[in-house]
Amino acid sequence: MSLVEMREKPIIPIIGITCCMEYADHKRKFPTSHAFDYLKKSYHQAVERSGGVAVILPNTTRTKLVGRFLNMVDGMIISGGGDVDPTFYGERKKVKNLGITKERDVLEIALVREAKIMQVPMLGICRGMQVVNVAFGGSLYQDFSLNEKFLDHSLKGSIQLPKRHPVIIQKDSNLFGIIRQERIMVNSSHHQMVKRVALGFSAVAWSEEDEVIEAIEPKGNQSLVCVQWHPELMKNKASKALFDWLVNSAREYRLKKSWQ
Repeated sequence: MSLVEMREKPIIPIIGITCCMEYADHKRKFPTSHAFDYLKKSYHQAVERSGGVAVILPNTTRTKLVGRFLNMVDGMIISGGGDVDPTFYGERKKVKNLGITKERDVLEIALVREAKIMQVPMLGICRGMQVVNVAFGGSLYQDFSLNEKFLDHSLKGSIQLPKRHPVIIQKDSNLFGIIRQERIMVNSSHHQMVKRVALGFSAVAWSEEDEVIEAIEPKGNQSLVCVQWHPELMKNKASKALFDWLVNSAREYRLKKSWQ
């Protein structure tokens, strides 16, 4: 079968999504005292709106399964959630308000490193952008309070509320090619920020108000985009464009795998 014939067949790519986790706690009554993984439905709903199907990847400590996970999917979302353990970027805890699940850090760092090698299309969202940055040698501000010029980007309550701030996107970036807008309004729900950008990556979007880095991407690699905001919770053209890009890239990736 030719590549042209394969393109004519409907392909529904599989997008793997990492998820949050909670440790076991016998004092916790709801939803369960046992350890559990969880993910907002908005992630898989955004994937489905763009024509893909999502599978949620568990927070296993068996990192040898990373290759199997990536062979099973056509694209990846590294989702939002808690904080990356500062030990992964060579720091001690400087603030008390860190929500750390080290097992998740270990799994996701292994996933993004291997996915980049395999050129699996990948979208990092909020914490996901921070994980990617740390995985390749970058660092984070552990809290916005550690840089006096930064505003509070956290948001108490639902980030579906109409709290937005402007972001400026670099015109020659892959992100600009996807969104096709230089200035967009985004939602905000994070207290950590990218500090030192990982080697081989570039910052390509910034908060207009305080210059917080809002997006990074690897130089010369169009299969990975990371944003600090939550497009899965915003129903506008710019947000849907990110998931359209991921699903379409995953579809092309599937075709290439089938052709090889």
